[in-house]
Amino acid sequence: MKQHKVMLGERVLYQAAQLSHAQRFAAARRAEGLDCHVVPDTTTRTKRVRINALTGKPYSGRMPEG
Repeated sequence: MKQHKVMLGERVLYQAAQLSHAQRFAAARRAEGLDCHVVPDTTTRTKRVRINALTGKPYSGRMPEG
């Protein structure tokens, strides 16, 4: 899950999974006079292997014969 952060200097004020929530929180803090900024999470998700429910093994990527 992504973790976007709202920072005040080096201090984390807020973490959110959705970027829009972090941006709204930062905007509210700026309205209160705090100079904070949003640091979006740029990590890429790893591809998860699908598991076959019947065999308990990963699906194979075989090409059809013919």
